[in-house]
Amino acid sequence: MSRRKILFVSEFFPPEGERNQTGGTISNRNLIRFLAQEYDVNVLTFDPTSKPHLFCSEPYKVIQKVRPAWRAAGLFLFWQDFVRKCTKDLAGGANEPDFLIATTSTLAAFDVAPPQARCLAVVQAFENFGLNCRWVPPRSRVDLFKGAVLRRFQDGRLMRHADGVLTNSNFMRAAIARRFRIEPGRIHVLKQQVDCEPATRRPPQKTIGFVHRGKDKNIALVLEIARRSPDLTFLVYGHSAEIPDGRPANVSIMGWQSDRSAMFASAAVWLVPSLWAEPFGRVSIEAQAADRAVLVANCGGLPETIFDHRFLIDGYDPEAWLSRIRQILDLPETEIAAAGQLAREAFSKRAHDEAILTSMASITRTVRKTK
Repeated sequence: MSRRKILFVSEFFPPEGERNQTGGTISNRNLIRFLAQEYDVNVLTFDPTSKPHLFCSEPYKVIQKVRPAWRAAGLFLFWQDFVRKCTKDLAGGANEPDFLIATTSTLAAFDVAPPQARCLAVVQAFENFGLNCRWVPPRSRVDLFKGAVLRRFQDGRLMRHADGVLTNSNFMRAAIARRFRIEPGRIHVLKQQVDCEPATRRPPQKTIGFVHRGKDKNIALVLEIARRSPDLTFLVYGHSAEIPDGRPANVSIMGWQSDRSAMFASAAVWLVPSLWAEPFGRVSIEAQAADRAVLVANCGGLPETIFDHRFLIDGYDPEAWLSRIRQILDLPETEIAAAGQLAREAFSKRAHDEAILTSMASITRTVRKTK
């Protein structure tokens, strides 16, 4: 008997190790890898980096459709129809999927879903929330509004149209339910999978790590803490853009690192002081899984990633953060390792896979939405 089919539609689906990976792209790849054990999976992507031959060792097939080089007006006029056409071309005849899964900017695929297909929306961040998103700074809301205009304000309708919504934290589950008026029971939290291994060497003394992806990650606070603690060494990974001039001498810019286990092993404590409500917080669980301590802001989904109350802090006072960092640096290695073991168990591949199976079974049992 032939296996059931899944068509996964995503604008971005970079190969593993590609620069500028995000928590969302890593999560999507883990999701599809597991689903491919149970289903025949095709991934339709519009990502110019996603050359099909780069995925030849994966258990799923990637089909790349690079969109024309439209300017803003062209994107507004043609993007939705482009997604629909490419989806319809792949979802017809003998290739009709049992499940059609779409992400942030490709929800228009649901408009051409075959009648028997169940539609699942993957929403792991705020890109679909538009201007009415109280969890991000005003500047970011403008960008979200632009995305909503591009998609002609259809995201809410399409998400309510879906048979289920997959997300990455209880915080996001509540936010999605409130923002889009979706029954919470139709929103499924997928346990994230951590791939980092415990570090094989002792943590570097007085070394602090931070992953920078823009000002909203709060590089300004990290630099201020560094100025007040010349005895500590700060390693900043990720983007080199938007880093203020005149950084202290004890701050090193490390750039992009594809080996995440090695990256997290390079510092004793990792900071996640995001100015906005992080939907989840992959840096936090990966650092702990590498047997390193973290200190995260008490907002958004970040509290769901920690297992020791000393790793969570309110507000953004640099002196309070520095004081807590020094307290964590003094913790016995056994206590840090205990938190790491809890992270590896809570966010294991087994927990991740079981959450997917439970969600898919629940969605299959529910009364189908009218297409």
